[in-house]
Amino acid sequence: MRILPWAVTATVCFVVTGALAGIKYLQIANAMAMAESFPPPYSVVSAERVSTTDWTPVRKLTGTVRAPQFVQIAAEATGRVIDLPIAAGQVAQTGDIVLKLFDEDLQSQREALQADLKLVNLQLKRVQQLKQQSLASQDQLDTLLARGESLRAQIASTAAKLSQLTLRAPFTGRLGIYTQSVGELVRTGDVLTTLTGVSSQRWIDFKIPQGVARVSPGDTVQIKSLDNEALGDAVVIAVANALTPGVRAYDVRVQIESAELRHGELVLVEVRTRDTRSAFSISGPAVRWDLEGPHVFVLKTAEPDAAFGYRAELRRIAVIGEEKGNVIATGNLKEGERLASQGAFKLSDGGLVKLAAAVSGQ
Repeated sequence: MRILPWAVTATVCFVVTGALAGIKYLQIANAMAMAESFPPPYSVVSAERVSTTDWTPVRKLTGTVRAPQFVQIAAEATGRVIDLPIAAGQVAQTGDIVLKLFDEDLQSQREALQADLKLVNLQLKRVQQLKQQSLASQDQLDTLLARGESLRAQIASTAAKLSQLTLRAPFTGRLGIYTQSVGELVRTGDVLTTLTGVSSQRWIDFKIPQGVARVSPGDTVQIKSLDNEALGDAVVIAVANALTPGVRAYDVRVQIESAELRHGELVLVEVRTRDTRSAFSISGPAVRWDLEGPHVFVLKTAEPDAAFGYRAELRRIAVIGEEKGNVIATGNLKEGERLASQGAFKLSDGGLVKLAAAVSGQ
């Protein structure tokens, strides 16, 4: 048996295997060195300072605008419209005619009754003279007196009917849009238009549910449009003593000077529910939510040998309101601490953080 060839073969295999192992080791070592040269995972965020604010909890309720002087002008009798002397949108003075219905038949009837009454008065005067001469009976005198009273009552009734055919403005105000035109037939109760006082004063009526808040005459509330635009402060002028049946709420009326508000318009009423308290004002992007609720990331100074200067620390907060786009919250925060804002959604508890811009206030 020849041993030398086998020995040579084994030696060559060992040499080749060792060379390959050495090359692979160098490749792995170089890869590890290259990996170590890369920075650890981090997130780039902007930051803000924690600031405190005096927060007054409020409740937004829906209110209805009322003009102190407002009426719906409706027909008091059935008839044909013959005159609308004041155009829609114009101001009518107190006592001005705003609607006139056809009344010629009643006018003729009143004139006929007045003529009859005049004749009865003449007859009554003659009978009274004859009665003094004992040429007329008491029965004739009583008949004419009763006839006169009856005619006067009929004239008064006709005058009342005529007054229903002519509507006058009860106060100075601006007319709304007419629903009928001259020549149209209207029926009793048909609404023709509206009359709104020219004063800039407005009332706002709303309901406060039981237990939500308590207000008294003289208190102020803030009025906003449905688009959340501030319209000004209003003063409470009346508070109902009884709750509305069924809804367990009481009525409140406030007063505001705002000619721009229209009668019947809906507005938002902000009512204070508790006393002012200290809280933190945080921008919206800084507040994150998970299954456990809202939280923020406080940026703490990292260890000296860290690749970047900050690490994220998750802090739980309680959101209690919103004001001017900021979240009002309470929690384990301190005024002046750095919070991650823009980009906070990328963070996790303990992660390295690099600031994209200088922190406000530094």
